[in-house]
Amino acid sequence: MTHNASNPGKNRRTVMQWIGGASALGALTPLVPAGAQTPDAASRNSPAATHALPPRFAYVGTYTSDAPGGTAGGPASKGIYVLAVNDGGWTQVQTVASANPSFLAVHPSQRFLYAINEIDTYQGLPTGTAEAYAIDERSGRLTLLNRQPLSLSGVIPAHLAVSPDGRALAVALYGGGAYNVLPIDADGKVGKVSGIEKETGSGPDAERQESPHPHMVLFDASGQRVLGTDLGSDRINAFTLADGKLALLGRTATQPGGGPRHLALHPSQRFLYLVSELDATVACFGYDAASGKVGEQRQRIATVPDGFSGQKNAAALVMHPSGQFLYASNRRLKSDHPMADSVAAFRVDANSGTLTPLQHWNEGLRFPRALAMAPGGSHLYALSQKGDTILRLRIDPANGKLDQPVQVAQVPTPVCLVFA
Repeated sequence: MTHNASNPGKNRRTVMQWIGGASALGALTPLVPAGAQTPDAASRNSPAATHALPPRFAYVGTYTSDAPGGTAGGPASKGIYVLAVNDGGWTQVQTVASANPSFLAVHPSQRFLYAINEIDTYQGLPTGTAEAYAIDERSGRLTLLNRQPLSLSGVIPAHLAVSPDGRALAVALYGGGAYNVLPIDADGKVGKVSGIEKETGSGPDAERQESPHPHMVLFDASGQRVLGTDLGSDRINAFTLADGKLALLGRTATQPGGGPRHLALHPSQRFLYLVSELDATVACFGYDAASGKVGEQRQRIATVPDGFSGQKNAAALVMHPSGQFLYASNRRLKSDHPMADSVAAFRVDANSGTLTPLQHWNEGLRFPRALAMAPGGSHLYALSQKGDTILRLRIDPANGKLDQPVQVAQVPTPVCLVFA
């Protein structure tokens, strides 16, 4: 999360690839309208897919006001956008009014959707909120079930995650310096906050790290442990979850001034990856699935190419379901480098978990705050916060590189994408 507006820079349409730190100019498939290709037919037939059923509906979270980093300058978003995923492109089904629903999560049953409202006041109190929606199985449309305030002073929630058993919702409170747990009832509604873990600390960046800033929560496969980043205090926190309460399991210090942002677990549960916003790096840690403890850092590698100039600003991190590839995004702040807006692709070593750079992709991107993986792993979706677009990129099953860009949808200020 970046709470400072900045010069968005030029809208570059050049295609450049950087492989292993060396640059090379390459011609890739031109960006075309969504209707020109059949993305879902391709998804079904791709060897990279893990035979997951193609999604029927896409749900897009947005910023409706005060978007950190800015917007494209067009019409303001209204909330959550529901899109039908069709072979000829995506079509809008519904727009749901919601205040800054910047991150979404789908219940394991696929019957419910949850959103955090990235706000600092609700009903006159300093707090953000979480919303629960029922998903209509046939139409994909959403119906609001309830809206629940977070803990007092729990402002500007940045992320949420549903437990694998579907019974708990974990929330990272960026402005509130805390983590919350809310119970999920059998009818999908969220209950009152049952667990609070308040953080303390700071980092060397006086502007961005003046206090704790929890930025993400992630359940491991057991569902009994929650991993969380703290951008303000440069650490990864590990908690156990029992009876709706969080208990600290351990803290892992990260690079001072790096600003830990998002996490990704390897499918084997042996490796944990961290993208840090302020220094634009990805770090690999060991992970003990039996104890839930984060191991030593094994590697730290840049998400931007060698020779990058200007302010660094990494954002999203997504693991391929095969565990062979990892993708991270960079957003342009104060930089004229052609890869300031880009997606970095890495190959994952199956034995050590370490990463090898494969490619940097920048065509059609403008402040890509979020990435989302197609359920079968055949495609990567990049959401351009300052471009009002969702771009689909094919993942080459042999080498993990990105190509064949297709714009599948236009949505105001898109910042999160989930499927059901």
